[in-house]
Amino acid sequence: MTMALLILGMGLCSFLPRYLPLVLLADREMPPLAKSLLGYTPPAVLAALVVPEMLMPGGHAIHLSMSNPYLIGGGVTFVAGLFSKKFLLVTAIGITAFYLSRWLLG
Repeated sequence: MTMALLILGMGLCSFLPRYLPLVLLADREMPPLAKSLLGYTPPAVLAALVVPEMLMPGGHAIHLSMSNPYLIGGGVTFVAGLFSKKFLLVTAIGITAFYLSRWLLG
């Protein structure tokens, strides 16, 4: 019984902070500056997740060299993303570059 109450309490603690602002602020217009800043959130979160692993593949030290397939794959993906806005194409190019460099570098 105690475990069920704990799970229920944790669920409420996770659900309410997300649900209440949606309900309470649903009728209000968001300021344009906030809208513009929120547009940068997905790329910033994605960069925060990907860049550390790209620069430190083992998680121990920064590995900045052309023998790092993660860096090569990330760089090729970035350049492909600058020229093409097609997500699947850019992802396929990045994965291909990563595995090709990994295969060539051993």
